[in-house]
Amino acid sequence: MTMNKQSGFFQSHTMLASNDEEHSVGLALFCFMNDEALAAQSQQWLHPEERKTANNFTSVIRTKSYLHGRIAGKMAVKTAFPEISPDKLQISTALLGEPFFRNMPYPYSVSLAHEEVWNAGLCFPYSVPMGVDVESINENNRSIILSILSAKEKDLFKQKTDDLEFLHVLWTAKEAAGKAIRLGFRAPVEWYEIESVEFSDDKFHTKQCRFKQLSAFTTLSVAIPGAILSVAYPAEKKLDQSVGLLFDMAPIT
Repeated sequence: MTMNKQSGFFQSHTMLASNDEEHSVGLALFCFMNDEALAAQSQQWLHPEERKTANNFTSVIRTKSYLHGRIAGKMAVKTAFPEISPDKLQISTALLGEPFFRNMPYPYSVSLAHEEVWNAGLCFPYSVPMGVDVESINENNRSIILSILSAKEKDLFKQKTDDLEFLHVLWTAKEAAGKAIRLGFRAPVEWYEIESVEFSDDKFHTKQCRFKQLSAFTTLSVAIPGAILSVAYPAEKKLDQSVGLLFDMAPIT
């Protein structure tokens, strides 16, 4: 695992293991940048066609979200494959809105997440579907999250002391799983019902969610400053020996 904290970017490289197979996985995480920094980073990381697409948006908010998301994806690629020139790689959008690599030399895919504060990118093997989500912990989200929870999930929620953080664990876990199956929330909401949540005793206080219907997937969630970051992946796989290697971002301030 390697960490890079240059220019406000936080990157982690870990291995996804199953039996005798191992695959590189790259994760990038960073906060929204000011206009000057965003312009400089876009020039460094983005393919000309990506910058052209961004220029065609009429909404400033949409443009900034697009640029941040694409940069996150390129940063994630760079952690897994340092030899790739990110500005030569193009991330496009598929029919259902999911991102994909147009000219990636390896059979890999990408998942992106961005919100008002944080941006995340995940680079993973196409044969091992994964998804990432990040969300700032905000009291204004409470009623929205509660409205999508099942009775079982509300029972899980009521047992927790830090209920607002736990609600965001459930939310980001669902979002990450939706990206892993490449459907988002287009699938019935029942598919994303969380059956159980396990709490680790590691220094990162990782939470592992398991789904009632999507039993082939699990998610791992960790608290980062003011937010929750979740990654979904096939349940039979293992992320190194310790998920802390992937989520070694707790000291960020």
